[in-house]
Amino acid sequence: MSDPAARLLEIRAAIDTIDNQLLTLLAARTELALEAGAAKAALGRAVQDPEREAALLARVAARGAGALTPEDLVELWTLLMAATRRAESQR
Repeated sequence: MSDPAARLLEIRAAIDTIDNQLLTLLAARTELALEAGAAKAALGRAVQDPEREAALLARVAARGAGALTPEDLVELWTLLMAATRRAESQR
């Protein structure tokens, strides 16, 4: 039988590693979104693209992520897109 306290420490360390990876990926995603925003501006397009966002949310919900529900994923991505739009507006 393994030590639950030691296992908890291992799990938390693994979560911390994944959190750091997620932050790195979020930063890269945000930079690309900012570049896309600049390209849209150069084309005279609006920052928000409802059709693109709806397709993205549908894809995320359909793909799933383990125990997270499609609704939870849509909520997370909706928040992510809103934060990205805020970042675009601050540039």
